[in-house]
Amino acid sequence: MKNNKLYLILPAIALLAWSCGDDEKVTPKQQSVEVKTETVKYTEMVGEHRFSGIVKADDKLMLSTKIFGQVDAVLVQEGDKISKGQLLIKIKSNDLAAKQNTANSGVKAAKTNMENTIKNYDRIKALHEKGSATQKELEDMTAAKEAAIAQHQEAQHQLAEVNDYLSYANLTSPINGFVSKKMVNVGDMANPGQPILALESMEELKIEADIPAFKIGQFEINDSIKVTVKDAGLTEMNGVVERIVPSSSFSGQYKAVIALSQQNKSLKPGMFARINLLKDIENKLLIPKSSIITKGQLTGIYTVNQQGEAMLRWIRLGKEYGDYVEVLSGVTINEQIIVSSQSKITDGILVKSSK
Repeated sequence: MKNNKLYLILPAIALLAWSCGDDEKVTPKQQSVEVKTETVKYTEMVGEHRFSGIVKADDKLMLSTKIFGQVDAVLVQEGDKISKGQLLIKIKSNDLAAKQNTANSGVKAAKTNMENTIKNYDRIKALHEKGSATQKELEDMTAAKEAAIAQHQEAQHQLAEVNDYLSYANLTSPINGFVSKKMVNVGDMANPGQPILALESMEELKIEADIPAFKIGQFEINDSIKVTVKDAGLTEMNGVVERIVPSSSFSGQYKAVIALSQQNKSLKPGMFARINLLKDIENKLLIPKSSIITKGQLTGIYTVNQQGEAMLRWIRLGKEYGDYVEVLSGVTINEQIIVSSQSKITDGILVKSSK
């Protein structure tokens, strides 16, 4: 019986010794990670209002003729580059050709008559000086000479008039640019004033932007604009609002014409453009890009709570400004965010911050 009691006491003593030894163990204190933090605050930024636009030629014109005739030759196609003075269209006018032949004949006949009359005048004048011709004969020849000269001048005027009309049979380009539209083909009949070719200049390109009616009030003449044309590899070009078309189309859009501070050979009419209207001061919450972490499609930052722990916060970002980016949601003003650390940060870890 005593032996049995001893067997019961020994395990109890061992259990008590083990439990006392466990209480004497010290749990190691969690090490804190040194981090650099920043306080989230508002930054005054120039407001940017983004719109879409199209590169367009500011100088557009319709080429037409003043004569009636048949299109004899079309020397360009749509999209072709053209230079000032280049021959583009030939028009054949049988009526004007006949008038030109008649006018040429009239000039030749008037010239022959004038030359013969002048010779007769010189002869009569010489005879008059010798007393062999009367004063009346000299006066009659003087009048005849003046009439012949006047007839020759009139014939030349008529020929010049016909040639002037015929100049519209050979249509040349008044600008350096390109053919945006061709309205006729060889064999077609051309009428006076009928559009034949649409031309656009390449010397001064501008941006036309369609602005919704509820946004057009933000635009004023000479407002600063940043223009980006990705197809031309051009970003952040400077421009100003040159014109605002006050009447809207049926779609409720208004037009703002943006003049560029400098032209670029890479720009082509029809290219898509992005414009940023730089106007008004806005307060934005900006954080350094170095503070941002990504997990899949999620974007987040680590903030520091009152217990000095790193807390993961998912956020939504806006526009980038150099090394900083705008926070649209997920963080508030005066919060402390971790921008860098000496080792890996995890959610809930203790941190020691230095601003």
